Amino acid sequence: MRLLMAIVGAALLAACASIRPAMRTEPAPESGFRYLELLVDDDFAGSEPWRQYMDGDDLVMSARDGVYQIDFVGRQYVWAQRQGWHSDIVLEADATQASDFDHNAFGLACRLDPANSGRGYFFLISGDGYASIRWSNGRSLEPIVRAASSAAIRSGKASNSLRVVCIEDYLALWVNGQFVAEARDGRASAGAVGLAGVMNYAGRRLAVHFDDLKVWRAALDERE
Repeated sequence: MRLLMAIVGAALLAACASIRPAMRTEPAPESGFRYLELLVDDDFAGSEPWRQYMDGDDLVMSARDGVYQIDFVGRQYVWAQRQGWHSDIVLEADATQASDFDHNAFGLACRLDPANSGRGYFFLISGDGYASIRWSNGRSLEPIVRAASSAAIRSGKASNSLRVVCIEDYLALWVNGQFVAEARDGRASAGAVGLAGVMNYAGRRLAVHFDDLKVWRAALDERE
């Protein structure tokens, strides 16, 4: 099974830039949403719906001990995706950073290409308190909402509850129950859900554990 990771040079540095510009005060989201039907309730007790990857101690992406672990060394970004095809959804999971180095990024993905090209939407936070929404073309991460600091994010070795909204062309990220970022983008309308990790520094390790992943079919409630 081929490894789903992109070794990124200048393109990744330009795209992620250590998850750093200045954050605006988060406004209220332009759209509300409704949960319609629970589609997935995954406690990672089994690995069957997820792709697994291992390359010695330098890369582990696996469901084990009731969590999905992403643990790798080096300047790259990696993703794991779950079997299934979804369109208008809300995706939620808990993410816990287990590594010491905070200049990283990790989070959830929606509308990933089932052919494993890496194309799709990525919703990322960092260990030093930044958040962004990005598009991946399979080779680099392009900013849709540029990285900016958010007081909603618990930094360092901490757990954060992530909520991602992918409904029609509306994309939004919530962290620990607080709205953080939103955008409109129509490059993908359906696909798989996934988990992701990003590291911009050679020789540095990112370890993050994901738990309690849920996917709901959902619809927008436009605000007046």
